[in-house]
Amino acid sequence: MKRVGNAGTILMYNLSGPEFSKLRQIFAMLRLRMRVVEPDRYHIALSDLAAGRGEGGEMSEALPEAMLVFCGLNNALLNQVLEVIRLAKLPPIPLKAVLTASNQEWDTHQLYEELKKEREAIAAQKAEKD
Repeated sequence: MKRVGNAGTILMYNLSGPEFSKLRQIFAMLRLRMRVVEPDRYHIALSDLAAGRGEGGEMSEALPEAMLVFCGLNNALLNQVLEVIRLAKLPPIPLKAVLTASNQEWDTHQLYEELKKEREAIAAQKAEKD
């Protein structure tokens, strides 16, 4: 199954080390555009980051964890990407999100805080069940 053109964009945070070179190869093979988001661009809306818009500003503190934001991928491709990442046995990427109408105007800090809350809620639910 050969893809023509760009299949979507991935915003990448803290994934620049050599341990993630396989991840970049996977994204390139799937014809996904990769945008590494540096701390000086954390104030820009996610939709603008995905489109490659927005100027760098004041340097922000880097996120303490790796994070991926999937932009413009259909469900089948998103599932394929997640499965390939799982099979590649990469270092864990604890925070993943999909760009939606609800979060497209958020900046990186808003998304990060929301993902942390979600993770904590899931951990609390899991603890209740155990």
